Amino acid sequence: MKKILIIEDHPIYRDGLAVLVAQLFAEAQVEQAGDAAMALEQLAQDDTFDLVLLDLKMPGLDASTALAVLCRRHPAVPVVVVSADDDAATIRACMDAGASGYIPKSARREILSAALAIVADGGLYLPPALHPAPATAPRTTASPLTVREREVLQGVCAGEPNKTIARRLGISEATVRAHLGAVFRALGATNRTQAALSAQRLGLCDATSGPSHSDA
Repeated sequence: MKKILIIEDHPIYRDGLAVLVAQLFAEAQVEQAGDAAMALEQLAQDDTFDLVLLDLKMPGLDASTALAVLCRRHPAVPVVVVSADDDAATIRACMDAGASGYIPKSARREILSAALAIVADGGLYLPPALHPAPATAPRTTASPLTVREREVLQGVCAGEPNKTIARRLGISEATVRAHLGAVFRALGATNRTQAALSAQRLGLCDATSGPSHSDA
């Protein structure tokens, strides 16, 4: 992670989150936006961000709309919703819109750190205490993954980290993360291990390839 954007209208919480993110990603440049409209303009002018943290309820532009626009315009950038709302339906709606994670503001510091680390490594994060249903039903064999998604999935089944997958396929790690998000949503998985196991059950991976043992 080299550049991270925090979108939050409460300055105290925004500053505290920025401090935590800076500690977790020591070499990252952390920038802030006080509302969704400002953030969208900032992203339109600078497409080098590696992660976006988005508060769901802010004045001005509806954050749900902002989330959908962010994921559509910047599919390679993982967006993590950080919200006081822990309703399961809201969480599923955000994941359906393309979010890579959902962290309640009530989460402990260590949970927040672990969640961001998972997303940074290409995984999806959902609050474990809520156990919501998968954001998207798994695709059937009649609706397969794309060729590139299958290639990325093969790397997951083989336990390859994002960097190795990117080097093997000749693409960026950000692109790998984007494909992983699509794979996770297609398989109804929330981490690499679940994706690999689901892929093996569906015959999408070589059965001799063991799943990655990292949930990142």
